[in-house]
Amino acid sequence: MSYTTAVRRWLVDGDDVVYECRDCGTMLEPTDWECPSCGSVEIAEYDVSAFQ
Repeated sequence: MSYTTAVRRWLVDGDDVVYECRDCGTMLEPTDWECPSCGSVEIAEYDVSAFQ
């Protein structure tokens, strides 16, 4: 994960952003750096307000 993504995660309100493992699709908490289901560090983040 890039530093930019990490800082953005820290600054953005967690209610407006959804985090999902790119490998297995597990929904993650904003503080998760690794998927608890498959161990992947490939985490996608989606801004929910963009879909509303």
